[in-house]
Amino acid sequence: MSLLRPRAPRAAGIALAVLSMAVALPAWAEPTAADRQTARTLLIEGRKKRDAGDVAGARQDFQAAHALMRVPTTGLDLARADEALGRLIEARETAYEVVHLPLGKAEPPAFTHARAAAAAMVEQLDARIPSLVLRVEGAPLDAIEARVDGQPIPRAALPYPRKLNPGRHEVVVAAPGFRTERREVVLKEAERAPVDVRIALVPGESTPPEPAGGQPPPGDASSAEPRAPVPLWAWAAGGVGLAALAGSVAFAVDHAAARDRVEEDCPGSVCDRRLHDFESMEALRARWNRSLGLSLTLGAVGLAGVGAAVGGILLRPRAGAERAATLVPLVTPTARGVVWQGFF
Repeated sequence: MSLLRPRAPRAAGIALAVLSMAVALPAWAEPTAADRQTARTLLIEGRKKRDAGDVAGARQDFQAAHALMRVPTTGLDLARADEALGRLIEARETAYEVVHLPLGKAEPPAFTHARAAAAAMVEQLDARIPSLVLRVEGAPLDAIEARVDGQPIPRAALPYPRKLNPGRHEVVVAAPGFRTERREVVLKEAERAPVDVRIALVPGESTPPEPAGGQPPPGDASSAEPRAPVPLWAWAAGGVGLAALAGSVAFAVDHAAARDRVEEDCPGSVCDRRLHDFESMEALRARWNRSLGLSLTLGAVGLAGVGAAVGGILLRPRAGAERAATLVPLVTPTARGVVWQGFF
């Protein structure tokens, strides 16, 4: 007995499956003579209506003719009617379809010209179609439900520009527990219009999440007690201190210059008498000592002034509280510094 089985049934099954797939796929049937004659009449009537100013009526005729024939000429007339009615998105879609219609074996010149005109229309309409940029605040993105002219916008597409026809549009934004907000926007050709919507909580419906433990969030200004204003003497001490530090730096630079001059002209503390006489040597030595002394003195005064200012700013009392202690600058002919005074 042979164990081999005939393959015919399997081949028949495959052929049946392929046939069923072919039947399931949409197919465009060749127009009949009646279709062609009807479409021709519709085009003639539609062009008469268009020339008479009835663009909406002409569009209906062009749409019917294109449904019958689906050729470049019928598609181009339909796209131009949509463009005239301000339906730029629909016009662009039909023009794009015309450009990509299958090429016939012996296509007439009218079809070739219609394809070229449709390609130019696609490029021109791309630049004219406006867009709306919706920016929603007040609720998390995954809770927002937005609609434009009644059509829902997927949440993943919310942050991106939405192409729309020119004219008036209604934007509706909602979220669970929030008030529904409506906006009307009028788009112009080639415009990129931002629409800002902030939605608020419905009283009693929901509340924002509170921090754990009922404590106010870190950095909340309401949780910090206000401090008294910075005292005037602190600003004055800081200004004097900064000015003194600047003077100290200037005299330090002058001292360094005098020192370099001495080391160059008087190596080993012996000056060349051809370059310096007694008076110039004394003047150079006095400059050395004077610059050094002033630099050190002004540096000490500057540090004391800046320190007093910082202390006055950091140790100022709370607003309305009794001043317990404070720093007060002390500058006299014989002493310079700060005094801590207050209650101990």
